[in-house]
Amino acid sequence: MTKTATTSTQAPGFARTSVGAVTVTTVYDGALPILAADMHGESPERITELLADGFLPPEGDLLTAVNTFLFRYGGRTVLIDAGAGTSLGPGTGHLLDNLRAAGCAPEHIDDVLITHLHPDHAFGLVTADGDAAFPSATVHVAELEARHWLDDAVAANARGVQAQIHGWAMEALAPYLATGRLSTFVFGEQPVPGVTAVDLHGHTPGHSGFLLEGDGESLLLWGDTMHSHTVQLRAPDVAMEIDSDRSGARSARRRVLDEIRTRAWVVGGAHLPFPGIGRITFRDGEARWVPAPYRPVEDA
Repeated sequence: MTKTATTSTQAPGFARTSVGAVTVTTVYDGALPILAADMHGESPERITELLADGFLPPEGDLLTAVNTFLFRYGGRTVLIDAGAGTSLGPGTGHLLDNLRAAGCAPEHIDDVLITHLHPDHAFGLVTADGDAAFPSATVHVAELEARHWLDDAVAANARGVQAQIHGWAMEALAPYLATGRLSTFVFGEQPVPGVTAVDLHGHTPGHSGFLLEGDGESLLLWGDTMHSHTVQLRAPDVAMEIDSDRSGARSARRRVLDEIRTRAWVVGGAHLPFPGIGRITFRDGEARWVPAPYRPVEDA
């Protein structure tokens, strides 16, 4: 009997999930650490306990997913977020390879909707040479978000990692600004027909979710509303060091959880475990994550 060769490498980083009439392809950009030391609002002992309940070490989840979401809607090919590009090292920046593996060339993207301009969501807009990674796409960013991160005066007064984020944001958007392919929106508008921008500000000044409403199921793609679902679903007042406004981030998280409880939205999250799509269940005053099961889908 001939032995079949095997390999130890992971499968290509994409997965398709049907939500109502829409097939969403999660495209994996890589993984980065979300550390317990950066969580605030509960005691270290409580955070360690919550992490342990999720079978995670006390340091946190050192391989937290960075997910992006691809779908066809209204005749357009739409990508939510663009990954980290070259900004955060070799653990991330795999979006373009995985996008091609999923059968979509970057040139075929019509619209890139950015939840916010932190590098793991936006720096993949540019190649290592600083060119547009999506040469046919219009990039859509909340007006409040663009105003903050592209403001020279604000950038001049920023320090440390915040100064670095300003630099990355300006670099990521530069080729789109230069070609007139940067569009801004306000909350409640539809930057792409059928996709509504949801106010989730707090994590950043213009942090946005995107809601696809269908006749059956509706899908909220919520950006960084949660970095650690293991901790923040059960303890939603836990804020992150990187939050621009911790109080605002807490309020946005509680508000959207109330909406989900009422409206039964399906959720897709940038840092939920790949492929990052599922539901939130509520019991005994706590929320829990229920990932969507693997299912066959029609040819996408």
